[in-house]
Amino acid sequence: MRTRIYGITLLVCFFLLLCGLLVVQLIGGGRYYELSLRNTIRLIPEEPYRGRILDRHQQVIVDNVLSFDAVIMPQELKDKNDVFSRLAPILSLDPSEIEERYARGYLNPFTPVVIAEGIPKSTAIMLEEKKLDLRGVAVELNSRRHYPFGTTAAHVLGYLGEIDKSRITRLKDYGYDIKDNVGYSGVEERLDIYMRGQKGGRQIEVDNRGRQVRLLGYKPPVAGEDVTLTIDLELQQIADNLLQGKKGAVIVMDAQTGEVLVLSSAPAFDPNVFVDRSDRRAMNYYLTSDDAPLFNRVTSGQFPPGSIFKVVTASAALQADKGVSLVTAYVCQGQMRIGNRFFKCWSTHGAQDFNAAIAHSCDVYFYQLGLLAGPDLLSHTAQEFGLSQPTGIDLTHEASGFIPSRLWKRLTKFEGWYDGDTANFSIGQGFVLTTPLQLARMMAAVGNGGYLPVPHVTKAVAGREVSVAAPKPVRISPEYLDMVRKALRYPVSLESGTAHVLEIPGLEICAKTGTAQVYGKESHGWVAGFFPLSRPRYAFCVLLENVGSSHYACVLARDLFEEAQKRGKLS
Repeated sequence: MRTRIYGITLLVCFFLLLCGLLVVQLIGGGRYYELSLRNTIRLIPEEPYRGRILDRHQQVIVDNVLSFDAVIMPQELKDKNDVFSRLAPILSLDPSEIEERYARGYLNPFTPVVIAEGIPKSTAIMLEEKKLDLRGVAVELNSRRHYPFGTTAAHVLGYLGEIDKSRITRLKDYGYDIKDNVGYSGVEERLDIYMRGQKGGRQIEVDNRGRQVRLLGYKPPVAGEDVTLTIDLELQQIADNLLQGKKGAVIVMDAQTGEVLVLSSAPAFDPNVFVDRSDRRAMNYYLTSDDAPLFNRVTSGQFPPGSIFKVVTASAALQADKGVSLVTAYVCQGQMRIGNRFFKCWSTHGAQDFNAAIAHSCDVYFYQLGLLAGPDLLSHTAQEFGLSQPTGIDLTHEASGFIPSRLWKRLTKFEGWYDGDTANFSIGQGFVLTTPLQLARMMAAVGNGGYLPVPHVTKAVAGREVSVAAPKPVRISPEYLDMVRKALRYPVSLESGTAHVLEIPGLEICAKTGTAQVYGKESHGWVAGFFPLSRPRYAFCVLLENVGSSHYACVLARDLFEEAQKRGKLS
């Protein structure tokens, strides 16, 4: 009886199996046959030639070079271990490393797996000569991103690298795929969509094992568009060289249009390291060092501006309608009592009027002006000059800086605002934070008569001029701005002025220095200004971190402008 039940059960199972086969073959056969036909077609993408980057004089500063790459064709690879052991000494690699790279790069039988990029021409020739012994190994000629000037303008340019998970999630709808190279930071990231071009590829037929049978079609890739920058490569190289071995920033821009001629941040990095990826030590330094070489100090660095902020304080006091004028004078005795404590000046200046106080950067004088203006007007005037907000530069990750207010302190510190806070505020200390770019833009507005230009580094894409937003007017009386503009000539023209080292014949530089205190470290040194006085064309800012005095920033600015003048760059 039991045997009979087992037999009936088996018959039922076979009957059900037969029914399933009949359904698949007779009812769904046509559909599955069509799917099998579709499954024989494969698309193999071909990367486009990435657009170049040029400076304002059409000199190429980022290009593509031809690269010999050693690849393995999986469908032709028969004896993997034998091929890897023969290939290893030619590429100076261990067989296990080749095995690892092959496994990591394998996608399907017909897509080449890159084992070594940028191999020497002699190695490529050797591989071609040994093709019979290295079945499945080939040499492909590809284009590779190249930065011929190394670290020059690195923070403007950015670098190219393999797309990460966050970017593929965000950009997949725009045609980006796994293993694509994309821009990271700088122009490479900001204008990636224009420079990357359009992929081409081959359409092939494969057999049931994934092996290529024949070529069905070919679509050539479309090269990316070239980008022209406002940067002057020669000036940029001078600034970068002067910053070597230091931590700081240099920005030089057109005071009328906002075109950036120099944007230098130090320490810098070599973008080629991220393309080649073989120098792991350098890459690790760039990614983990406390010096933060990938950090763009010009646009993202937020620092106390020190006495450069006195430009804001002077403008606010003139607007306060409390009798401040060019002849307003105070006596500096080296310190001033405010509340229960004494606020010091960096020197004892004696009697100072408006122009002398700016020339000598007298803290006591500006404590008085700050208290006259009050914190509300100081905050408002700072915001009028574009502080505490992004400038709108066409680069990634721009910081806003910070300008405090009485309301902010009440809401965040749960404290009232004291006269001592106003004193610190008036000389650019306390809670105030700015970027070097913001200070250069502020000086441009003082110089050009009251308009905040939009800083930009992109001049044209594919030969078409890039439109830029109109300058924003500063709502400060032109009369007061003109008083501040002319006063900024005295720190340079007077022998006792804090920026006298910048007195360069023929340039007529106007500037303000700043020495910003940093808790537990040496002070930062600043200088910012514009020139020439008669019709300002250039605005600039130099920051050197933890150097103790603004003198060093002035010396660097002087060396930059003298060398630029010698080369006919400031005419």
